[in-house]
Amino acid sequence: MSPSASINACSVQSRPPQRRPLLLRSYRPLTRSVPAPQPTFTHPMPVAATQVVLQVTIIPALLHCLQQAVAKSCGKVVETLSIEPVPRSQSIRVRLAVAGSSVNAAMEAIIRALPSGEIGRIATF
Repeated sequence: MSPSASINACSVQSRPPQRRPLLLRSYRPLTRSVPAPQPTFTHPMPVAATQVVLQVTIIPALLHCLQQAVAKSCGKVVETLSIEPVPRSQSIRVRLAVAGSSVNAAMEAIIRALPSGEIGRIATF
């Protein structure tokens, strides 16, 4: 057998051409080797020095009860910022400014005195 005959024999027995992978299959899956950093919250001021705004929604007949309950539990560290009607409702929205150290006491007093009241947005300033 001549060397050229063996080459021709190999080319006849060669495998069919492989399919090219689809474009989407050629991408590697996105994996994270390092976990994403978790954000950490650091408050710029101590809690006792901050003011917290509590937004409470009640019916108008309970406004006096709200003011008494908060005044008994927190004393002079509570201030009423605004009282406004809620649109398309029979309720009013009361915003109270409370010292950061008395927020839990104020919320507890509101919940105990007015079970029908809703404590809404709580913000610091």
